[in-house]
Amino acid sequence: MKMKRIIPDIHEFASERKIPARRVMDFVNSTNPLGPSSRAKNAIRKSIKMIDRPVDDRARYLVRVIARLHGIPEDNIVTAGSFDSLLTAITRTFNVGTLLCCDPYPSYCRKVMEGPVNIDLLDLEEKVHFLFDRELWEKKLPDCDAAIVPYPSFISEKPLTRDDVLGMIAHAEDRGKLLIIDETFIQYSSADSLAGDIAGHPHCLIVSSLTEYYALQGLPVSYCIGDQGTLGAIGQHSPVSAPSTLAAAAAAGSIRDRAYTRRTRAYFAGEHAFIEEGLKKVPGISFYTTACGSFVIKFRDPLTKTLDTFSRYNILMYLASGCLFFPVKNHKWNARYLKTLKNIMGERSDETP
Repeated sequence: MKMKRIIPDIHEFASERKIPARRVMDFVNSTNPLGPSSRAKNAIRKSIKMIDRPVDDRARYLVRVIARLHGIPEDNIVTAGSFDSLLTAITRTFNVGTLLCCDPYPSYCRKVMEGPVNIDLLDLEEKVHFLFDRELWEKKLPDCDAAIVPYPSFISEKPLTRDDVLGMIAHAEDRGKLLIIDETFIQYSSADSLAGDIAGHPHCLIVSSLTEYYALQGLPVSYCIGDQGTLGAIGQHSPVSAPSTLAAAAAAGSIRDRAYTRRTRAYFAGEHAFIEEGLKKVPGISFYTTACGSFVIKFRDPLTKTLDTFSRYNILMYLASGCLFFPVKNHKWNARYLKTLKNIMGERSDETP
């Protein structure tokens, strides 16, 4: 097992500095800067009247909404509360001793990486903008019981092609390996879900966390798509914790809010231009945009100050393989991040970050 990467935690960061977590500018996760959709908020308000009643352990209404979204039968979907509990249930059901995972990996996988399953890391190379190496993946797969593949990756410049993923599904199936396709960031990209392509593949599952794109970090919801028999086995061997009443309602409302997706795309388009223009003015760096719309920054010149400068201004950042991860946040936070980065690279701003 390789060394696992340490990902900063907002609550630990706030506790160490004795400040409320709301004062921390969190650039570690990719939560939608628009916050929860209006339909999600309305669904939460209505569902408060139901919190004195038992939780629907099958989240039937949410499953119906997800089924319509992907055009698949409801029996091919299982919902869960946290993404961690869902993956834990999957790995226990399939007796996964070693899981092949891409490195760097996103913050929402933190607890999975710290869990009892051995992790074999497929190192994505910074010099090629963390592009997925399918040939290397196929070489490493025989030594693992299962693999989880991001589609798309949160840090790669380009996503895997649909043909690549379909080829990987067939490759894993031929070798009797479990393949888990993580589509958590798919709505940030132009890729289409593979939900309709895994029918007849009992060793292939699609998983997704709804907490990032729909800004529901405090009401975690995730789901799994797969063969009906496979999903039934997961429930039998390792029960999956159901999403709470409020979480299921918020997730269903979010998915049904099509205006939210349009607003997100419009916001990202405008903020992207602002961030890109700002990064061009920072000396000693190069950068690129990921397939999910975030930025990755590489240092060409030595830093004039340490990266601890970010912490001084209550900015929580993620450093991966010597590169800075810069997800799009609200305008004020993005401006603060840019000013602090200029400060670190030796260009003083007229306005103190």
